[in-house]
Amino acid sequence: MPGNVHKKVILIGFVPNVSLPPYFRNLFGTAEEIRTKIDTDHNRIHRAGITLVSYELNPQEKEKALADLEALLRAKDYDAIGIGAGVRLHPDYTALFEAIVNLCRTTAPSVPLIFNDGPGGSVMTLERALGIQIP
Repeated sequence: MPGNVHKKVILIGFVPNVSLPPYFRNLFGTAEEIRTKIDTDHNRIHRAGITLVSYELNPQEKEKALADLEALLRAKDYDAIGIGAGVRLHPDYTALFEAIVNLCRTTAPSVPLIFNDGPGGSVMTLERALGIQIP
């Protein structure tokens, strides 16, 4: 797919075992269902020829997570930076979400930030943000 080749994106989310509020589980499913949705999305993105860096951070290790994310952001030129719904919607980690947004803005100021509507929504988000079609 010529229009998709050479796109590079980083998608940021939590490690699979992070504790999530019940309403999040009601919306998006069990940890296993969420993992399946994310894996299915990532496989489609890879098959479309997009270079995907998936960064699953541990919110209990904030300083390490931010340092590792900064290194990833500096290592490549990305076409988009996606921040997952779990990171954005978890009330206990609002300050971490703000730190991630500010880190992205200062480290990669020209790269658009994109936001999915939940696990399994990254393909649609990339299509919208990058103006591409992912089969």
